Amino acid sequence: MAENKNAQQVREITDKLEQGIKELFESERFKEYLRTMSKFYNYSFNNTLLIAMQKPEATYVAGYTSWQRNFDRQVMKGEKGIKILAPAPYKAQEEREKIDPLTQKPIIGADGKTVTETVEVLRPAFKVVSVFDVSQTDGKELPDIIVDELKGTVENYEAFFDALKQESPVPISFEDIPGGAKGFFSPVESRIAIQEGMSEIQTVKTAIHEIAHAKLHAVKPDEKAAPEDKKDRHTKEVEAESVAYTVCQRYGIETSDYSFGYIAGWSSGKETKELKSSLDTIRKTAAEMIEGIDAKLKVLLAEKTQSAEMEVEAPVKEAVPEEKPEVPIYRETANYAYEAGELESYRASLAANVECRRAIEAAISSNYGDNRLDADAAVKSVLEQFSPERVRYVLANTIQQKDFDGRIPHPLKEWAKGVDVCPENASRFLVDRPNPGLTALFVDAFRQQTEAQKDVTSEKATERDPEVVAWENDEIASIEVKTVEIKSPVASMPEVAAQAPKAHRLTAEEKEIKAAVMDTLKGQIAYNNDGMRASYRASNHSFNLLARNGVRIEGNTVTQNGEPLFKIHRRHAARKTQGCYRELMPTLEYVKQEQKQEKPSIRDQLKAAAKTQPEKKSPVKSKTHDMEL
Repeated sequence: MAENKNAQQVREITDKLEQGIKELFESERFKEYLRTMSKFYNYSFNNTLLIAMQKPEATYVAGYTSWQRNFDRQVMKGEKGIKILAPAPYKAQEEREKIDPLTQKPIIGADGKTVTETVEVLRPAFKVVSVFDVSQTDGKELPDIIVDELKGTVENYEAFFDALKQESPVPISFEDIPGGAKGFFSPVESRIAIQEGMSEIQTVKTAIHEIAHAKLHAVKPDEKAAPEDKKDRHTKEVEAESVAYTVCQRYGIETSDYSFGYIAGWSSGKETKELKSSLDTIRKTAAEMIEGIDAKLKVLLAEKTQSAEMEVEAPVKEAVPEEKPEVPIYRETANYAYEAGELESYRASLAANVECRRAIEAAISSNYGDNRLDADAAVKSVLEQFSPERVRYVLANTIQQKDFDGRIPHPLKEWAKGVDVCPENASRFLVDRPNPGLTALFVDAFRQQTEAQKDVTSEKATERDPEVVAWENDEIASIEVKTVEIKSPVASMPEVAAQAPKAHRLTAEEKEIKAAVMDTLKGQIAYNNDGMRASYRASNHSFNLLARNGVRIEGNTVTQNGEPLFKIHRRHAARKTQGCYRELMPTLEYVKQEQKQEKPSIRDQLKAAAKTQPEKKSPVKSKTHDMEL
């Protein structure tokens, strides 16, 4: 009975969906949307690739004057244009054989030669022009058939989302997704990602949309779909959004402002053939999801009620907030992380960098007023959330990216150069919203606070025992010495053996040699991995430096004048690429044996001491002369 009721409700909702989209197509709002979209230029495949390479998140792109003339919008100051190729044909004079219009053959003159004529031809050519995305402009709002984001809350949101997680065939996680997407389903990785920070209604709607993709459009690697079962992108998106709308309507979540426009945008025309051909699939999938969510939600709400009753009976204990472990900074590229099997560390570090950037921008904004920035308070609020190393990394990246800006003092630019920052995705955690002058004040205050903290730490480390100080000042008669018996095999070892060997500090010459060796190894590894297609080549400077210092790379050892200098620890990727495990950048270990100076014997020490002493001269006796009167 319940199943028939659910099926009837689903049918009523899908009928309402079909009617709503039909009305949207006939509305003045949709006509205005089409008029505006027709003004945007249809770019070629090559230009589309160029736009995607320079600004992957770009949506609507137009030239500088086109934004002003057609859309009443102005490109914001300081925005960098996207470079594409525009046709620029030119006219030229060219001599051609004169063709007889009747015979369509060259005309032969009286001298027996072909008659020629000079004609004007149009030769194709291209020039580089700049275009700008809508996110780089400001002015009159563009009409849209889809609201940017649904706003509102969902009753029993946590329990409802837990039910969705259980209903989903793949795990769901929250991420900072670039490009403006609200979520995605990855068939390769078998997971769903949802944009973090959205409203409860938008989060639930997006989750159901992606779950529908996972249920309807996931193809297993060992299975091949029949040609008649393959669906185009339009049909897939219409099906997923229709299921999301139907399920949300069943639970009283209104999404028509978003769903109607989304489905209309993915439909091929006003006939909505994708929707009509998939109605049975949509209704069946929505009914199954509603049935599964109902069962899981019932159990979760019962557990929630039971736990609430137990909390009332039990004494309330103050919750101690758990400190989240600091995410280590990952300084390698995404390709390196993929080959090394460290994608999770790469993603976690990138997300932490983005959050740190947002915190810095928010701190500067909230502590700025009356043309004054309370930099100390801003830095303190950021350091309460992130480690100094993370903040230093984000700030150094910002200053390195703004090295051209004269509003940033030169000492800060020199400071930033001392921090090793991976250039990939550097724009993602670039502190760009505040004025560069305010950012420079924040960096200066951060440096002062961290250096002061280092001084305090060093003072605490060197602080003397107050009891010892009191004994030295004759304030107490004696010091109570406590002895502790150490029952450890290490205690019985000689003191020299217990001490760890000190790490060797490379000299300036050894550092140059190490950099040249790494550059040479990078070129060799690139050639071994990609052959003639390798894009990296070692520099001539590295080659000359190694030859000048007698350095050679022999297998896994770097030698200098025949003696081992560094040991090469090679690494390979955790997974295969093009059928083989690619070699990664190695690490170098200093292995040069320092020459031990033998201690001279006591006899030799005495001889050396005697040589250094000045030569003693024997005293000369002076003759005394008696003077008699």
